[in-house]
Amino acid sequence: MGNFVTVKKAKVLRFQLISVMYLLFISLSILQIPIEWLRVNINMANYMDNATSVDMDKQQILAVYNEIEKLEKEFYKEVGYDIVQKIYKDPDSYSGTDLFFIRLKKGYSLFDKLVELKKYHLSLPDKNPKKAEFKKLFENDLKNGLESEKATLWVEWKFKHVPAGVVVTWLADLKLRMKLLNGGIILKEEQNEDYLVLMAYNMEAVRPGDTVRIVVFNHEEMKVSATENDKVFDIADWHGDTLFFVPKYVGVYNLSFKKNGAEETLKVNSIAKTFEREKDNKFNIFYEGKSAELHYVNLLNPGSIVCDCDPGIALNRSTNKVTFTPGKSGWCSFLINNSEGRVLLRDSIYVQKIPEPFLFAEGSSGGVMSRSRLKSDGVVNVYGTHPDLQKFNFKLTNLKYRLVGASVDVLLSASNKITLNSEEIDKVKYIIIQGADINAGSKSFVFEKPLVIQIK
Repeated sequence: MGNFVTVKKAKVLRFQLISVMYLLFISLSILQIPIEWLRVNINMANYMDNATSVDMDKQQILAVYNEIEKLEKEFYKEVGYDIVQKIYKDPDSYSGTDLFFIRLKKGYSLFDKLVELKKYHLSLPDKNPKKAEFKKLFENDLKNGLESEKATLWVEWKFKHVPAGVVVTWLADLKLRMKLLNGGIILKEEQNEDYLVLMAYNMEAVRPGDTVRIVVFNHEEMKVSATENDKVFDIADWHGDTLFFVPKYVGVYNLSFKKNGAEETLKVNSIAKTFEREKDNKFNIFYEGKSAELHYVNLLNPGSIVCDCDPGIALNRSTNKVTFTPGKSGWCSFLINNSEGRVLLRDSIYVQKIPEPFLFAEGSSGGVMSRSRLKSDGVVNVYGTHPDLQKFNFKLTNLKYRLVGASVDVLLSASNKITLNSEEIDKVKYIIIQGADINAGSKSFVFEKPLVIQIK
């Protein structure tokens, strides 16, 4: 027995793919940021700041509040946030958050102030309502390092791998808790008059046909418009105080909200849609020469489709499907535009090479065919198939075969059928297929592995 086992290249690649998918699963399990956080824009932080309280008279509360405001200004600069335009350089990036709060230790200074705040309130008598209020407001913080005064635990729990857009909202939330702890809040009426947009949902992942929901303060007499590539159009799909905006194609849309001389703007970046994947996360495999379908949803006015593996690809608007037959293996890209030539969908798939089929003789089982069956049929039909392509039509021609016991010659059949006369049927012991030409649409094979059929 040899000391080594040879592993086929295909198995090695399969093992590597499984390893990568496993690592990806672990990474996603660790990064447990609720998707709702990523959909809350900077206006939520501004809305929290819109509430204020009476003058802070507690030294410990004021120290935390001032530290948060100082960190806010420094963090804005670190992540490249434009306070006037309310635009992030990269709202989904967390590298700036990790650098600022963890590596540069900025989160530790805030933690020290919170520890002093904790000590003050937990030292109060149990009957003091402020002690219970502090425990309620900082329940999760206490569980994650504040009560045990473990700075690293709290800082990483609060800021590690958190997108920049979420951090700003969390800092505003901390300031709001300081105001509540200090003695309640009141609304700044002078700010509320000029404040138009409250929050927006689904802005970060919007695609053509998706709906962006924007909540505003009292939309009466508010004029809303959208500009995309110098094209301006009005928006008026109101549902209460919520505006529905549906981008029709790929592009960057600048939304303008105007009322009483005030104006606010939002930028909506609509990216290309992709095809719908198989239900239940089934892995769809595509083969060259095999007809296939892809499904899309919610495309507005699809016009034309092109792909680089089948010039004859067809788009069916009534069923929302595209049908194609890949003419080559490798990556195949798709592009769907609307009737105006604007991009709606962009996607790609990987097309596998057609595998070499296995040959079988119809009516045989385990490589054995009964002589009575052969006498009844007078012919042996040879066909090709593959487990992954059971409905694929492999066409066999030019069969080379031998009739052991009936002839010593190598015989030839132009089709996939071997015809025997009565004398050959009585004498033949084995039918050996020595070769065949196999046509698989865009690819051809030469079968050279012997197929042995015993006649009993």
